[in-house]
Amino acid sequence: MSEEKEYLIRRNIELEEQVGNLTKELIETNHEVLNILQAFEDLNKDMLINDKEKNDFLAKLKKSNKEQLEKIKMQENALIQADKLASLGQLIAGIAHEINNPNTYIRANIELLQKYWRLLEKKISVDEGDIHASIVSDIPSVMNSMYKGTERIMEIISALKAFAKEEKLFYEKININECIEEAYKLVKVELTKNKVIFLNKVSQAGYEINASKQKVEQVLINLFLNSIKAIKFKREENGQIIIFTSEDKDNFNIFIKDNGCGIKNEHLDMIFNPFFTTHQEDGGTGLGLSIVHGIMKEHGGSIKVMSTINEGTEFTLVFPKGR
Repeated sequence: MSEEKEYLIRRNIELEEQVGNLTKELIETNHEVLNILQAFEDLNKDMLINDKEKNDFLAKLKKSNKEQLEKIKMQENALIQADKLASLGQLIAGIAHEINNPNTYIRANIELLQKYWRLLEKKISVDEGDIHASIVSDIPSVMNSMYKGTERIMEIISALKAFAKEEKLFYEKININECIEEAYKLVKVELTKNKVIFLNKVSQAGYEINASKQKVEQVLINLFLNSIKAIKFKREENGQIIIFTSEDKDNFNIFIKDNGCGIKNEHLDMIFNPFFTTHQEDGGTGLGLSIVHGIMKEHGGSIKVMSTINEGTEFTLVFPKGR
């Protein structure tokens, strides 16, 4: 068994343990609620208690019951999320081997066919108007489409691996402007192709944060690409992405704002879920924002979103200071 597959299986076991722990917490919380209800029942049986004490107790009971119900809801959501991740770990362990290997063979054979065709094409003579002329002219584009299809499969598998892989983070003092520049270079082609203006309003001196440089760059790249897709979907002729920062005594904040299509209110709670995408026709995997969310959580930070349909979206990356 490969080292990568062993890691994925090990990661899946860890996630299943998390599900077990969350289930245990949920059961304990339910027991707390049952104890409170039992106390209330005992209170009703006690005829010696006066009205004031009873009213005070009822008020405390109502407040405590509300807090416990909120706690249960949060634990249920965490349990569902952990269960999803455990299932995803099982899925990836199979996908990495069962799809990637055959795809590699297909890709290699297409490359070989393209090479053979270049040799044969020189020896094939077809008169203009011949019934076979269109077939001969179509063969290169058909093979090229097949090859691009294998590339797409590789991208999806790579995204799945990146989503599930938990690496030990290497923290260091990094200059946020350097990360922005590196991320910008990697998306510059997409920006140019879609005629999107990129405005970096972060101080030239930059800011330093304690983080993983590679992971922060990945977060920025994913958010830049997400904004480009939103602008493209809107068919915005004057598309732009603006990045700026702010800080307070506790946090350092990075804002990425675009004037794309925006996100529907009913989708805002789902955009960080694995595989959720509104851009499936453009090749979206639904993993980009999930990866961003995971990286920010690894850094002890968070990501917030505000969006208005047909006006744009603003993501806020919150990095805690003193980490």
